[in-house]
Amino acid sequence: MAEHNLLNNHIEMALLDTISDLIRVVDEDNQVVYYNHAMRLALEDQMYHVYDSDDYGFFDFKMTARCLASGETIQRETYVGDVYYSVKTNPIRSAEGRIVGAVEVYRDKGVEKRLQLELVEKNRSFTEEQVSASAIQRSLLPPKGFMRALCMDYYFRPAELLSGDFFDVMQIDDDHVVFYIADAVGHGFSSSMTTVFISQTMRNMAPELLVDPTVAMLELVHRFKELNLPDTMYFTMFLGVYSLKKRKLTYVNAGHDCPPLIKREGNVRLLLNAGFPVTPLVEASFYECRSEYIQRGDEILLYTDGMTECRSRNGEQFGVEGLRKSFGEAGDHPLSEIIDRLREFVQSEIVDDMTCLYLKML
Repeated sequence: MAEHNLLNNHIEMALLDTISDLIRVVDEDNQVVYYNHAMRLALEDQMYHVYDSDDYGFFDFKMTARCLASGETIQRETYVGDVYYSVKTNPIRSAEGRIVGAVEVYRDKGVEKRLQLELVEKNRSFTEEQVSASAIQRSLLPPKGFMRALCMDYYFRPAELLSGDFFDVMQIDDDHVVFYIADAVGHGFSSSMTTVFISQTMRNMAPELLVDPTVAMLELVHRFKELNLPDTMYFTMFLGVYSLKKRKLTYVNAGHDCPPLIKREGNVRLLLNAGFPVTPLVEASFYECRSEYIQRGDEILLYTDGMTECRSRNGEQFGVEGLRKSFGEAGDHPLSEIIDRLREFVQSEIVDDMTCLYLKML
């Protein structure tokens, strides 16, 4: 191929030959006047004649013609055989601004494309795993409805597929019902696995331990410590044991800064208590146990901070008082009424797990 003035004036061939991208140059008549070294090797590997300007499927002369006519830069993507290229066509202008040719750069995006496809596949697989794990987590929740001496309902809405919130209600003998709510740090696999640990530990704990909330909590703390998890893993928990015969509720609080609400004849107050969160850093040696006598018709609402820390569009927090007021004003369907009021207040996507457990003592 004869030397062309286009190259002398506008292209430094030696520089282009050092570039690994495939580069070709056409003149103002859309005839190929130059291939860089990488392009020549690619064409030779495919047994193409280097200096022929016919369209072999590798090139799209319509793109260079469009570039020459309009002066626009054209970006496209194409497959040549099984190789995926990103192609950019730029006009070449003379010192006077006249379009005298075009340069086209082919960048092999095959590796990047494969990585993208692998990432899509991994994301799909990861999402499927999360969906399965979410189904398992939900299957561990207790059924809604009536249990001996109480009626139960709940609202469980993870911020993502998996939740760091969990609760359960268990009858452990003829006299005692145990219920708790827990909030593990985070929203992903690690926090959801923490909730599975809590569920299975509590479900398999000996009844003689469960009837005393202080003993049960200390046993749970000890078993969590034995997991040797990172210091960043922890959870908070409120645990109550209700004696049907005595109509007495005893409870402990392991750092759960969402004190449950108890409602009696329209009046709502907090079940206050304090204690250390369950963490690998500290193994608590004592949890204070408090008690409350329960009357027929008393209602209890346990919740996590996702319920109270959600915000309206203007940044106002729903807060414990908002929940307390909603609970106090609720009628025959308290949980549904509370959730409706909360949704009306928030009117935006949630950023934390939202969970509450409603119990009515019969």
